[in-house]
Amino acid sequence: TNISSNRNETKRNETTHIPKPLAQTMVPTAAAITLATHAVGNAIILYQIFSPLLEHDAIDMTHLDPSVIIDTAIPLKHLGHFLALSCILSIAIISGCQWATLTRNEIQEQSHKYLSLVNNNMILIGTAAVFAQCSFILCGINPMKLPIHTFISALYVTTITVLPITLSTPSGEVIASMQHGKSRVNYEAVVAYLFGPISNNINQSTQHKQQRQQQLYQRKVQRMHQYSTLGTLIGMCACAIFRVLDHGMQIQRYPMPIIIGATVGRVGGVLMTVLVTVTVE
Repeated sequence: TNISSNRNETKRNETTHIPKPLAQTMVPTAAAITLATHAVGNAIILYQIFSPLLEHDAIDMTHLDPSVIIDTAIPLKHLGHFLALSCILSIAIISGCQWATLTRNEIQEQSHKYLSLVNNNMILIGTAAVFAQCSFILCGINPMKLPIHTFISALYVTTITVLPITLSTPSGEVIASMQHGKSRVNYEAVVAYLFGPISNNINQSTQHKQQRQQQLYQRKVQRMHQYSTLGTLIGMCACAIFRVLDHGMQIQRYPMPIIIGATVGRVGGVLMTVLVTVTVE
């Protein structure tokens, strides 16, 4: 009896060390396609909402001084519509990918964690948006002028940056950690994941080939998120030059330089990801 119980215990211990199936780790190609769809979708929404407005206003403002045109902010209604559609697109794409990579049994196991994930995402995005708004102010944005426009821009930038890392990959585990039996947002882990160094060590001593493949996929997907985030930041910095020009262009109207820069920069970062990450290693 003792021998049989020891054998059963050994089998249970071995079972606990079996790695999760690769279905729970999105392969780099699928992750790249998802990020590309997300970035291009936001670019299409940007064009569809703001292009008619700017073309119409360009005709009406022809007689105005360039400085007056630049000081005329984009209506909040259009910004709100853009942010809402962008969030709907992000949630639809990311939620679809999350459930597509899980089996039926895994969906039942993970469904109870979904509410906690949504709560942690909202906390993280809200905190990051406040931090982004402070960063915009430090970069020269007047905190007393159009604060709602600034906050909507910050909320958009943080949404397109944070939501994608909740894909059904190990990066989704970065969002929160367990503290005193409760799920808490892990801010340090999120910052390290998006801006920290990527580990180049693959544990070759791992008994399971599947686990080594997971580690490789984790590294590639993390690089994708980092390149996309870097592209977003570079795009915003590049488009900041619109603020100092006095040409009276419609895209100079606040906060179009931030939104256009973040959107176009993210598309560029994703393209770099597709060209580099998927083809290396």
